[in-house]
Amino acid sequence: MSCMNILELPEECLSHILSLTSPVDVLRSQLVSKQFYLASGSNTVWEKFLPSACADEIISRSSVSSIVHQLTSKKDLFTHLCRSILLNNNTQSFGLDKWIGKNCYMLGARALMITWGGTPQYWSWSAVPESRFPEAAVLENVCWLDIKGKMHTKVLSPKTTYGAYFVFKMDDDNHQGFEYTPVNVSISEVTEEGLPTQDYTVVVKKFYLKEPSVRRLSRRPEELPVTRGDGWMEIEMGRYQVGADADQGVVLEMSLRQVEDLNWKRGLIVHGIELRPLD
Repeated sequence: MSCMNILELPEECLSHILSLTSPVDVLRSQLVSKQFYLASGSNTVWEKFLPSACADEIISRSSVSSIVHQLTSKKDLFTHLCRSILLNNNTQSFGLDKWIGKNCYMLGARALMITWGGTPQYWSWSAVPESRFPEAAVLENVCWLDIKGKMHTKVLSPKTTYGAYFVFKMDDDNHQGFEYTPVNVSISEVTEEGLPTQDYTVVVKKFYLKEPSVRRLSRRPEELPVTRGDGWMEIEMGRYQVGADADQGVVLEMSLRQVEDLNWKRGLIVHGIELRPLD
């Protein structure tokens, strides 16, 4: 029995095969042959990597939704979304992971619930060149630090583990209260009304947002933030597993707090909370 050469398959068959892989595999396939190059540009392929109908609703809330909807090529649309788009008066961002095509989301500082965030004596708001949002929150002086973010799980990709990250900077010339006092971070499942769900669990982790200048007080690496490629710092607040069918009424609540030791704190610059797929 003779075997058919895969390159002899019709272009639509090759496109279907490629749609079962990942975006990075599709891009690599372009180097195989002219047939794969043509098949890899098909709308059939890239439509598989585009967000669900729920995410389409999110795109419609973007300030560039008219531009996005004008893109006729699904590959161009995918590429555009990999660069992220701003939503809800530029307070949130949505995008796709370019390697696996899953939804990424970020709540900017303006989309967070920051205790006393509207009081200039305690918090100010200013533009930061490295930020994807128009404003970042700058901590002027508080002793009670309490920041929360909420996200509907329905906007996340199903059957995916997400990491939640608090993204920030520290004013190196004017900071206080973070070298010796840790913050507590947690994520949990709640209803839209803020009530615990059936699977309600709170996993609290401890971090120092600033490494101590005194060498004898060195911290474990897992207690300290890491530097991102965009110049910001981040800490992993926790992980969350999205099921095959996301419950429409389930909300992910993410929290960063320091309310036990009421020392005065300042110099924290809040970018936001980011949710990224890990698999």
